[in-house]
Amino acid sequence: MKTIKENGAYNALKKVMVHWGFGDIEADIYSLLVLSKRAMSAKEIAEEIGYAYSSVVNGLNNLRRHYLVEREKNGRCYVYSANVNITKILKNERKLVISYLTEAKKALEKDEDYREVVEHLEEGIKYLGKVEKEVK
Repeated sequence: MKTIKENGAYNALKKVMVHWGFGDIEADIYSLLVLSKRAMSAKEIAEEIGYAYSSVVNGLNNLRRHYLVEREKNGRCYVYSANVNITKILKNERKLVISYLTEAKKALEKDEDYREVVEHLEEGIKYLGKVEKEVK
C-alpha cells in the first residue's frame, strides 16, 4: 500500500506551495493534510513527514495565518485539517496582490521617474480585476 508521500498528488501540491513562497516544511504539512482522510495532531504530522515537532508547530501556525490550515480542539490537543477550497484561496490571494500593487502604485505615482512602473502596476491591477469578473 502506498504512503501519502508516494502519491503523485503529494508532490504536485508541494510544488504549488513552494511556488507560492512557502518552505518545504509548510509544503509537506499542507500536502499531507490535503491528502489525509482525517484531521491530524502536530505530533502525528511530525512523525509522518519526519520533521521536529516544534518545526511542525511553527509551520502549522504559518499556514493558519494564511488560512490554509484550520485548527480545532480534540480532547486535550489540537488537530489540524487543510482548507481545500482552492477557489476561495486564490480569490483571497488575488485581493491581497491587488492591495499590494495599489499600495505600490500610490507610493510611486507622484514621482514622474516611475511613470512606466506605475503604468505596469495599473495594467496588473486591471488584469486581476478582469479575472474576478470573468470567474463570476
